[in-house]
Amino acid sequence: MKNFLKVSLVAFATAILTVACDTKPTLQKYYVDSKENNAFISVDLPANIIELKDENVSEEVKNTLKTIKKVNFLALQIDDSNQELFDAEKQKVQEILKNPSYKELMRMNTGNGNVTVNYLGEEDAIDEVIIFGSDNKRGFALVRVLGENMNPSEILSLAQEIKLDGDSQQLKQLGGLLGSIK
Repeated sequence: MKNFLKVSLVAFATAILTVACDTKPTLQKYYVDSKENNAFISVDLPANIIELKDENVSEEVKNTLKTIKKVNFLALQIDDSNQELFDAEKQKVQEILKNPSYKELMRMNTGNGNVTVNYLGEEDAIDEVIIFGSDNKRGFALVRVLGENMNPSEILSLAQEIKLDGDSQQLKQLGGLLGSIK
């Protein structure tokens, strides 16, 4: 019995150390590190910036909106001086997204680039949706939609109901902010 207890304790300690010492890069760490780099455009948006086209939408759509907590936006524009930086950063993001924790929901080829949509969590209870789009002539954008128990089909329904016509005061402010960055 003593030997079994000792072996169990050693196995438990090894498992704890293995998890604690996991040095794989995460998207969260990448965001934090990249925000400090002036080459990137970084914006954190609260969920309340999202407005619906019509207030008379279904309760399901309203409830789906409530599952979104925050949206993080990170972008790197290409210019003549940063092609190597673009290539290296794009590779970093692609390597992070290869982690099996990030499950691919969709992939699209746009001609000059690609868009992938990944998520963290379970299929019916997503905690994070990641949209990564890259264009070899313009740059890349990484969008994280953070929430709790989001449902992908409900998120797609919600996306069709979001107001994107520029009438939103918050979107106007964001547009002004992004337009002033260069």
